[in-house]
Amino acid sequence: MEDPCAPRPIDGCFKESRGRNALGADWLSKVWGGLQAHGIASEYITYPRVTLTSASRLCVRHSDSSRHCLTLLDPHTTPKEDQAPPSWTLHQVQGALANPKCPLLALRARQLAQVYDVDQRCLKSQWDFSHPIEHWVWLDAGTLAVVTEEEVLHWNIQWTKPRHQFSRHERLWGMEVVGYQQDASCMWMALSALGLEHGQVVGLTQLYWRGGQLSQVIEAQAVALPQHRFSRNPQHSAALLAAVRRPKERTGQFHVVELGPHQPGNSALLNARGNLPFKGARPGDFPSAVQFLPHLGVAAILTKHALLFLADVETAQVIHCVHLVWDILFATVLDDDKHHSLLGVCRSGKVLSISICPVTLCQYLARRPASLYLSQRVLQLVGQVS
Repeated sequence: MEDPCAPRPIDGCFKESRGRNALGADWLSKVWGGLQAHGIASEYITYPRVTLTSASRLCVRHSDSSRHCLTLLDPHTTPKEDQAPPSWTLHQVQGALANPKCPLLALRARQLAQVYDVDQRCLKSQWDFSHPIEHWVWLDAGTLAVVTEEEVLHWNIQWTKPRHQFSRHERLWGMEVVGYQQDASCMWMALSALGLEHGQVVGLTQLYWRGGQLSQVIEAQAVALPQHRFSRNPQHSAALLAAVRRPKERTGQFHVVELGPHQPGNSALLNARGNLPFKGARPGDFPSAVQFLPHLGVAAILTKHALLFLADVETAQVIHCVHLVWDILFATVLDDDKHHSLLGVCRSGKVLSISICPVTLCQYLARRPASLYLSQRVLQLVGQVS
């Protein structure tokens, strides 16, 4: 009997431009090329030196023979001999983050943050925070979320002062912050951090609700906070998608929690849990990112060692699992220009473009009677049935 969660390519549910498999279905993922082709040495292709804020904005802090540099790249483009990518000489910069929507570049050194206009090459805004910056992320075209050892702040670069959102929970003190999320309603926020326990990576996420100014810490290495209209509801609601693998356990868990407040006309808030089978995974592998594919109602859960789980957000059940590449995958984003697509950067310098074919996914689900409900719902989401 076929193992639906074996780490191998799913039967054509993913696209690959390089060829076709025995069933005639498209393959898995496209490799856009290596960062080395853009002049980036392998030792600088690490987290957090490489940041990917959108499918067209990749930022690398590196060095050449004579200087420390910061280079902006579009992963979709190929290097040209007569046209070098935008690059700047930098000193003492500890972090760089390209704006996902606008030609803005954020730089930080300890507690000082500066935002530059890339086109004009001029300073646009800056702020000296009270404590060193440990993590940051662009929330939108004009707002940076900044995490220090004590608090989370939102800094709209047009404001004169960053605004405090909530205090960092003591259980996250001393851990490495790796992610910060905010839902579309701006009512729910999630701060994720990693630490070591007996030589194994553990993850905690602080979930904060602005409406009641309440915090709760849960076990999760990676989370997402999408808006989704569950099939039994007339209105959208916020959802927590959380993935975790505890030390020494062979399986991880995927949690789907519909968040309040309850919307009029909707059913009772949903709470579902499914298993993530790490069969054949490398020792110490764990979830590193959760991406929501709204047009499919599916979550893509990626791990450090490049496993990809597809899971239904209505039931939290894993649809299938595939091993993308024998490499470390440390940066992923949704590709806004392509439905059902992701972009990821590997430790080797490869940039992967991962596309999921909705039609073939539905065909795959239709061959499994237990997945009939899921297949019908995915067909409705992609507009193939009324």
